Amino acid sequence: MMARKVRQEARARAFTLIELLVVIAIIAILAAILFPFFARAQERGHMSTCASNLRQLCTANRMYAADWEGHFVPAAPGFPKDNNRWYGVRVNGIFVPKEGPLVPYLADGGLLRDCPSFNPRVGFDKGTGGYVYNAIYVGGRIGRLGYTVEGFNGSASESDIPKPALMPMFADGALDVGKGLAETYLMTPPPALARSIPGGQALDPTTHFRHNGRANVGFVDGHVASLPMQQSVDSSPVYPSASPLSRNIGWFEWPK
Repeated sequence: MMARKVRQEARARAFTLIELLVVIAIIAILAAILFPFFARAQERGHMSTCASNLRQLCTANRMYAADWEGHFVPAAPGFPKDNNRWYGVRVNGIFVPKEGPLVPYLADGGLLRDCPSFNPRVGFDKGTGGYVYNAIYVGGRIGRLGYTVEGFNGSASESDIPKPALMPMFADGALDVGKGLAETYLMTPPPALARSIPGGQALDPTTHFRHNGRANVGFVDGHVASLPMQQSVDSSPVYPSASPLSRNIGWFEWPK
């Protein structure tokens, strides 16, 4: 009699199949609601780390300028023939970041440059850490001399930039090459500005708005801002299957 009562109480306490399915459904609904929240929270953490990386890059470049008579690090001196870039030197066909000109001014040999939200799928300018550099007005003289050897040789000096708080230096970057996102070293200007450069033309956008639809941008004065996309394009004249807009690649508002 006692044993039968115990079994009856045990059955009363056990979940029925319907109750179990209801619990599973509730858990699934809660997970669906909370997952985007946790994903956004994680991305905010990545965004903060990335902003810190950009501050270090801007500080390193300002320290570089202090040692080089006020001139910032050149983006690609001798382009396209030479193998030097702001982020490294090409050795046997591969860019080696530890040989980059900013490395002496960066902690951990430049390793802090890697953006935690960027996972490139294509080997292209490997070693930038996911950041692009303003070679138009900071790391080169392209704005005045065009996309020429002379434009890439040398760089701007601090005195060349009257409003350092408005001039972008580094930003989150990527290039859509059709078969995936690639690292690239050059921050391209918006089409209207690009066409105003001597001999210039509109280029594929390279600023990557990967942090919840925003991009971290480091300015010449050292501050970093989170900026929204202002402009993009649906296709590329160079990479047939690329779609920068769908990949969150475009341009923020540049100073006029």
